[in-house]
Amino acid sequence: MAPADDTGGTDARATRAATIGAVAILLLAAAALLQRLYENSQVKGPTSYDIYSYAYPMFLQAAEALRHGGRGLLWNPYQSCGEPYLGIGTTGLLYPPSWLFLVLPPEIALYGLLFCNLAIGALGAYGLGRALGAGPLAALCGGLTFAFSNQGADLITFTPIVSGPYAWMSVAMCCTERLLRGARLATALGLGAALALSLLPGHPQMIVYLYQLIALRVCWELVVARPPHAGRLLALFGVSLGSAPLFAGAHLLPALESMRQSIRSGNLTVAEMTVSGVTLGGFPALFSRRQEINNPIHLLPSLLAVGALLTRGARRPMWFYLLVGLLSLGLALGEHAPFFPLYRQLPAGALFRDPNRFLWITSLCLSALVSIGAEALLRLPTTSSWRRRGLGVALPAAVAALLWSGSTIGFLPGEWGLVVATLAALLLAAGVPRATTLAGAVLVGALALNLTWWRPPTFRHLIDGAQLYARRSVFEQVAARRTPQDRVYLVPRHPDHTMQHKTGALFGVPTVFDYESQTSRRWAEYFTYLRTGRPMTTIKDLIYPIGGYLPPGLNRPLLDLTASRYLLVHPGSDTVAQISGPPMPLIQFGEGARLYENTQAVPRARWVPRAEVVAEPQALLDRLASGTVDPSTTVLLEAPPPSGDLGTSAAAGGAVRFTRDDPEDVELDVSAPAAGFVVLSDQDFPGWRATVNGDAAPILRANHVFRAVPVPAGHSTVAFRFRPRSVLAGFALSAAALIGALLLLWVGRARHW
Repeated sequence: MAPADDTGGTDARATRAATIGAVAILLLAAAALLQRLYENSQVKGPTSYDIYSYAYPMFLQAAEALRHGGRGLLWNPYQSCGEPYLGIGTTGLLYPPSWLFLVLPPEIALYGLLFCNLAIGALGAYGLGRALGAGPLAALCGGLTFAFSNQGADLITFTPIVSGPYAWMSVAMCCTERLLRGARLATALGLGAALALSLLPGHPQMIVYLYQLIALRVCWELVVARPPHAGRLLALFGVSLGSAPLFAGAHLLPALESMRQSIRSGNLTVAEMTVSGVTLGGFPALFSRRQEINNPIHLLPSLLAVGALLTRGARRPMWFYLLVGLLSLGLALGEHAPFFPLYRQLPAGALFRDPNRFLWITSLCLSALVSIGAEALLRLPTTSSWRRRGLGVALPAAVAALLWSGSTIGFLPGEWGLVVATLAALLLAAGVPRATTLAGAVLVGALALNLTWWRPPTFRHLIDGAQLYARRSVFEQVAARRTPQDRVYLVPRHPDHTMQHKTGALFGVPTVFDYESQTSRRWAEYFTYLRTGRPMTTIKDLIYPIGGYLPPGLNRPLLDLTASRYLLVHPGSDTVAQISGPPMPLIQFGEGARLYENTQAVPRARWVPRAEVVAEPQALLDRLASGTVDPSTTVLLEAPPPSGDLGTSAAAGGAVRFTRDDPEDVELDVSAPAAGFVVLSDQDFPGWRATVNGDAAPILRANHVFRAVPVPAGHSTVAFRFRPRSVLAGFALSAAALIGALLLLWVGRARHW
């Protein structure tokens, strides 16, 4: 009997060992970058505002809600006079790495979440490189480039709600390339799962980019390669793109319901979209400062990416990623790009802000080019002539010289050594064929140091999360003073994290404003008018509160209608004396905060004898702001109640008392001398239902954004319940989709699909 040939087994073991080593290196690189972030936590400069003013408090609030049986997971009573919680798509509560906050101390959970996003992005980009035909070392270079690029470093200190989708972008494109090379159902469903996981952190902009990128990649393959089974390929990609929203239904259906109500429900103007002001001529200056924000240029990745031009394999994907990278770079210029108006005409093309975020796509394309380029440079000794090998060293050297001469500061001390090591490794690979493994290891080491350890501190830095609780005693005293009938108008000072928009929620104190991109349009209009004394003309009025939260034009009647009995003011933002109307007495001062009492504030829940109908919303808001409506006797509706009865102006003396004040369940005890209306100064929103004495009652939109319910004369019990069907339907959809996918995989395995 002839001896068995174990060459295949040896190759498989070597590949497995290389994969394990690559995974270990990428995980160590993620830990190294987080170590740098931890060391920079004491650096002076901007902190990660979106982490500590949005994501981190959100996760803390969710964990607290679960500890109390889930109360408050569906409705957040602490911001914007009430708003959805789980239903607002940007919370990211269903993203699995976010669940670390349920089992770990908050600070460790935050770093764990960031580590997960770094690791996912790095491993996905490594898989993308392998799918493009790169060996383990070259693919490792691509994995490092994507996760730890300037965009990766920017996003990891921006917010996990964005860094999560960014990480899954590489996984999705890895699945896309594998599906193009082997049309299998399991790969198609894997791509659908990756797209769903990209959606769960809560930032929908990335999923739109991903769908567009995948569509372009498939079209490129169909036109350039003309695969023989194009129909099957298109069908499988249809399964991928169609299954993703089904898998993510528990997140997507409630999020879509909130989005329909929000200020982000329609196209934005060019002025609303453009924030960054990125220009092509500004990139050299960004590189000179080694700034990661809006800077697509990183030193060593640029040297390796140019090697993609020398590849003899993977030509089709190389040209695709090169052209799309340049296209996304151009779109990042926004209105300065000649083809940007064409992009705005595409579906969802004018839905999102900050065109500079197209640099996320540039970063992905660069990582693919680095994998392809590194593979080409390491293979030159066995596939090319001496002339071509020389180009393998000359081209990266020319790029290095170009970057050095174009930078006003040249190379930093550590960067000189990394550039020399990289060029020496390429020279070694070109001249000594047997040394390609050593040369590849040097490239990986230099790249890892350049992207994680030997890089300037990130623009933003992390802090000790305990700072968010520094004013605990102040908020606890306010909580003890207020009743269910009262709210607090919180006046923070940017960027003091000890007193910001979500601080009240950490201590159970209901406030009037929230730092939330999915704020309902009704509330945005109301609050902007309240704050500025004029109608909202652009979403920037809400997002960028020029003049602060107590400008001279603040509208007192609208403030009073929010039940803002107290104003808790940061000393650096105290302009209470400028507010029109009767003066507000200072009732507490100390520990860096001032508490004022607004004696004019109307109760949060009250009975009024009559209603007036003002059909046009802006006219109704103008009436309220004018101060000519007595909120104790009159409520303004946009449509008459089903009964047509608008009450009478003769009755007086009604009383309303809270008997239950839970986030999703509010019960009121009402004594009314005549038929009238109970007005609750909580946001009206789909999913709320009301009963009067146990019978279903209509909820009327009151005073532009609040709720009113008709009640009879005498004693009544009015109950409000928040039971959004979108949440139940979303979870049912996700469950059905997962079960269906498992059945498809089982049947497909039996039939060898």
